[in-house]
Order: sequence, then C-alpha cells, then structure tokens
Amino acid sequence: MKQCPKCGTSYPERFQFCPVDATELAQGEGEPETEAEPYVPPQGLQVSVRTLLLSLAGLIAVAALSFAGAFLYLYAKPKFGSLVVKTTPQGAMILLDGKERGVSPLTLTDLRSGSHKISIAKEGYKQFLTQVDVMPYATQNVHWSLEPLVAHLTNEQLAEVEALRKKLDTAQKENILLPPPDDYNVLFFINRILAIDPANSFALEAKSGLADTLRKNADLAYAKEDWLEAEKQYKNLGLLYPDDIAINERLADIAAKIDASAKDRDAQIADLQAKAEAGMKTGVLVPPDKDNVLDALRNILRLDKKNAYAREALIRLKEMIQNRGDTRISGGDYQGARNDFKLALQYFPDDNYSRVRLSIVEGKLAELAQADQQRLQRMQEEQQFRQKIAALRQSALNTFRSGAHDKAIAEWQEYLKLEPNSDEAYYYIGSSCQEQKQFDTAILNFEKALSINPNNAAAHVSLGILYDSRRNDLARATEHLKKAKELGGFEKYAPDRLQAMIQDLQDRSQLDALQKTPFAVEHKHAFSSCRGELRITQEGVEYRTSETDHSFYEPFGALRSFSVEGDTISIRTRTNKKYNFRLINSKDASLVQRLALHHQLTG
Repeated sequence: MKQCPKCGTSYPERFQFCPVDATELAQGEGEPETEAEPYVPPQGLQVSVRTLLLSLAGLIAVAALSFAGAFLYLYAKPKFGSLVVKTTPQGAMILLDGKERGVSPLTLTDLRSGSHKISIAKEGYKQFLTQVDVMPYATQNVHWSLEPLVAHLTNEQLAEVEALRKKLDTAQKENILLPPPDDYNVLFFINRILAIDPANSFALEAKSGLADTLRKNADLAYAKEDWLEAEKQYKNLGLLYPDDIAINERLADIAAKIDASAKDRDAQIADLQAKAEAGMKTGVLVPPDKDNVLDALRNILRLDKKNAYAREALIRLKEMIQNRGDTRISGGDYQGARNDFKLALQYFPDDNYSRVRLSIVEGKLAELAQADQQRLQRMQEEQQFRQKIAALRQSALNTFRSGAHDKAIAEWQEYLKLEPNSDEAYYYIGSSCQEQKQFDTAILNFEKALSINPNNAAAHVSLGILYDSRRNDLARATEHLKKAKELGGFEKYAPDRLQAMIQDLQDRSQLDALQKTPFAVEHKHAFSSCRGELRITQEGVEYRTSETDHSFYEPFGALRSFSVEGDTISIRTRTNKKYNFRLINSKDASLVQRLALHHQLTG
C-alpha cells in the first residue's frame, strides 16, 4: 500500500498520485517495497481503434481534472498572516474573536487573513474592543494604551474612599442629606470623597442628585409662597454652591417677602404651632424631614422671640430625641443612637444626659469597630491568599500555553497544594503529560479531574482520544466522547465534530467485530472443492479448512485483486495464485464487500 504524505490516506500499489490533492504517493510505513513486475505484452495482442480513442479520452479527462484540482488548491486555499499585540501597561489578557490567546505582549501567528475582533482586558482598566484586518503573508505590529477605571490613588486612599462611599450610601438611605449632624450627612461625605478624588464619578453624581433635590424643593416652596420653607431650602442649596449669585439673590428676595408678611404673624404662629404638634405625634422632629418640629419652632421664635409655647416645646423635643436614642440602644442600633444624642447636643449643647449617653454609645461603637477591623483583616488575608492562588493559576496557564510543559506540571502541582480539589489543575497536568507523550500518566490525571468534576468536558475529550489512539479501547473512548457532546463540547471540539468522531468509533467497532467473524465458504478447486472459514483480518485474508493443504493466509500487500460478485469471492495474488470461494450464506456477501472496501481491496 502507498500513503499520501499530506492527507495520510492509503491507496493500493497501482496508484502513483493522491486523487485528493495530487501529491505523489510514498511507500507506506512498515510495508516492504515490492518491485513492479515487468510487463510482457502477450504475443499477438490486437487493440482496436475504438479502444485507443477511449483510452486517449480518459487520459485527457484525468489531466483536466488534475489541472483543475491543482488550480483550486493553489488559488483557493486559505491565506494567513500574523499580529504582534502590545499594550500599555503590559500583562493584559488578549481575546481574539472571543477566545483567550494569552497576555500582552503577544505574537499571534497563523491568523486567517481578513477582519478579526480583538478584546483587551486588565483589572483596573476599561475593557478595550477593536477590529483588526490581518494582511496575508504579513506581520503587523499594533499597540494600544489602556484607560484606567479610576485615578491613580494609593491603597490607603482607595480604602478611605470606599469606607466613605459606604457611609454615603447609609446616609442617603437614612435621608440625612445636610447638617446637623455636622459629620454625618450626605454633603459631608461627598465633600470628603471629592477632597481625596476630585474626579470620583460616584460622589459627583451624588452631589448632582442632592442639588437637584434641594433646588426642586426650594423652587416648589417659592412657587407656593411658603417663604420660611423656601428660605430654609435655598440656604441648604447655598451649602453646596456658596458662591452662586442667583441663590444669594433669591435669599434676599425671600427675606424681603418675609418682612413684608410680618403683619400676618399671629396667623403664621398658629399655623406653625399646628405643624409642630403634628410633628410631635408623627415623630417628624428635625431636618431634613419636611414639616419637622424643630423648623416650626425656630420659625415661631423668628416671629416671636419670647413665645412661651416654642420654649416649652423645645424641651419636649429634646426629651423625645433622648428617648429615641435610648430606644435605639435597647435595640442594638448604636450608630442610630449616636446620631440621636449628637443631634440633641447639636441643638441643645448643655444637655449633660445626652453627653453621657453619647460617651457610652461611642465606647460600644469602638468595640464594634475593633471587631470589624479584625474581620476586615481576616478578609484581607483571605483576599491576599486568593490573589496568590489566582496569580499562581495564571502563571501555570501561561507556562502551559508557552509550551514549557515540565515547568507547567511543577506549577500546577504547587497550585494543587493550595487548591487540592481543582479539576482544572489535573486537566492541565494531564495535557502537559500528553504533549510529552507520557500517555498513561496523562490518562491518570484526566481521570482524577473527572473524579472531582464529572462535567469537565475537556477531560472527557482528551480521554476519548487517548483511549482510542493509545489503548484501542473503542468502547471507553466512545463513552467519554458522548459525555463531552452532552456537555456542549470543548473549544474546537464542537458537538457536530464530536458526533462525527463517535460515529467513526462505532463504525470501527463494527468493523473490528466483522474482522473477527468467520464466513462459511466453499473453496473451489480445479476438480473438487472443500468447505472452511474465511476471515478478513486487520492485516490480510485467512482461510482455514480441515484439509490442511488448502488452508492459507495472504497479507493485503501480497494481493493483486479481490472481488465480490454475488455470493462468489475471487482472490488473486501477485504471484498469480488464484482462490475462488462461494459464500454458504449469501447474506454474508454485503459484509465481505464492506470489509473489502474498508481495506481498499476493491476498486
């Protein structure tokens, strides 16, 4: 048999060129070269003109087909190019058409010419997407600079910004937008964050949202001619934009309107008293809540500095704030209690009760903060451990992809010390062993990967290939490939390709069974016949009969022709031996024909 060095297909000795790609065939490995027998034309051979013309036409057709095949191969075959990808900073993950190819700087070779999508990702930087046209037979150099997600801050500054952001979120949920308290409100935390990171998008967005809320409330109060409320809201807005001329002009206008309405003072005081009482009942005591008690009492004292109701109500207000703080202590809400007692001291600086309670609460909060710090330290240590594992994993992946398989095995084994239940590590150790042709060790590691994760499609694919090619265990190979197909395949082994591999294994299993099947035949002699069993094995044709002299074995390489017509089998060797058989069971003819085609015994 001869074999094509390009596609690997085997053909009988009479073929000189591969019918697929027109490559000159070479003698198959392990098969002795046989010298072609010299052709001795028979004496008196006569050829008709018609036969000559038909032969000539056949030669012309073969030449035309060969030329067309060569033309298509040269001009229609795919063209490839290369890319050298660099980034600033280095170490970014490069994805080509959605598949990870390595980290920058990276050289990508054997790329099909045409358009490709490139995605670049690195922690702390914005993902970069672009499209590149690969030129055939050329190497292109490309370089991109990645944009940081945040400003370049120190670790301490980043930690402080994150802590302030959490407090800002809490203050927003509690609706504590402005002072008091002076050191726990949305505006305070916004200004602290912007002092560290002036371009912080979260703080800028929060400031814009706060300004919109205050401006909306101020404009609404002004439209309703609620001058006291409008004055309060515009003053709050002035805390965000102290140099805004329009805000200051609006406050002057409101002050003039309040003075002009002083003649309605008694009616206003009565209305404010009603708001204060309503706030006492509903618990709306202090800003920023709308229609709160404190604002109502302040507005009463603005109109009448000696108003007895307002003075008595302020004492009631202080006691309500104190009681609310005590209730929160009982419920374990120490932060809320701290805010209440600080709020009481904000408006009533001589309140000794609140000062003592605040000291107790802050002591408890200090204990909780220490516990939080210890928990945070444990989290940081765990995070560092996770980062170490992630770095070791990435290094092992990069080493494997670079082809340094001994080093890759060592790094994955080190990774297993930290992550002993990693099926990924066992898979890559198996793949490295497979690349080094340590097939038994590779199979062992793939099996370990599946013992940890039975749904590791890559391990199933590798085992399917190895059980087929190295152990000739077609049943187990089929089992693993079927499981890989059920899991959706792996990389280039899509379900369609896996199905084709499974079908090939099943066909070969059937052929193996056929090769072990004896066919009952009658061997025809010149003047007699005998019965026996005919087998078409992997290497040749064997006939066994009780008549010892008529048993034989002929390897495929010794056969000149093998034909099946109906239930008759004719065999002729290169030494001109002839064997004629008749199948006892005519249904076996199709099976014999299938084996003959498989071994390319018939044309």
